[in-house]
Amino acid sequence: MDSSGGAGPPPAPPELSTIKVGLLPTAESAPVFLALTKNYFQEEGLTVQPMIITGAGAAAPQVESGQLDLAQTDFLTVMRRNAAQETFKVVAGLYRAAPGSYAVVVDAKSKIRTAADLRRKTVAVPNLMVLQGLALTGMLERAGLELDDVKQREKPYPEMLNALRSGQVDAAVLAEPFVTAARQSRRTRVLEDPMSGEFANLYTAGMMASDRWIQENPRTLAAFQRGLAKAQRLITSDPREVGEVLPRYTKVSKAVAAGLPPGVYPARLDLAQVRRIGDLALAYGWVRSPVKLGDVVAKGG
Repeated sequence: MDSSGGAGPPPAPPELSTIKVGLLPTAESAPVFLALTKNYFQEEGLTVQPMIITGAGAAAPQVESGQLDLAQTDFLTVMRRNAAQETFKVVAGLYRAAPGSYAVVVDAKSKIRTAADLRRKTVAVPNLMVLQGLALTGMLERAGLELDDVKQREKPYPEMLNALRSGQVDAAVLAEPFVTAARQSRRTRVLEDPMSGEFANLYTAGMMASDRWIQENPRTLAAFQRGLAKAQRLITSDPREVGEVLPRYTKVSKAVAAGLPPGVYPARLDLAQVRRIGDLALAYGWVRSPVKLGDVVAKGG
């Protein structure tokens, strides 16, 4: 939902003046980086300290312990952790998959030509048991394989291309801007877009917080949501903002950032699309029972 607010008296100040926010160095995080650059959070009385993380699986314990106030996540991670009696909520959407914004890539000289050739191969993934892994499962099953037919190896996105070139892995599941970096290098080949077919247009990223933090800091959360939504609306009106802001907060070059395809950064959270993730997770056996949206998304998220 869009928490940008409207006409009326100014909101009460946030409970916290400074928060630490875990982010992946991907195009998904661009709205947060842009809100920082444009001082949108400062306008809401909030100082946001960005902390680079390797994935939602690694960040969740930091959110639970209070080392991070908020962290980037895929929605599936929240669904699975809540099923394990942990208490997290998605408090905002960040990004929805656009055609070509994710890719399973191999070395340009690799003999791997189709997904079926991945049998007994090693595939780099950002974290185990996240949405990208579910999409990989779907891709493999369409090729007559199961997830157990490949060996997954956790690698941070910035390390995947080097791991591929050095032979540590045979394939890698990439997100932007690393898809564009791989394409521009001309040393890799796209095998398939895992976020296609039944996985097309899904939310791949949002922001999560613990239930306790949400209950204790409602004004802080609302301030963050307003600043984020403002940045998302700006990107929607001018997608070039993504290419301009990413090099400031990540190690991506200006040339790569300038070559990014337009992404989808909706300021309003579409619950029907969140439900699609839960339905796919259930269909593929990644959760045991139907997902209740109220257990996944915070009010006003």
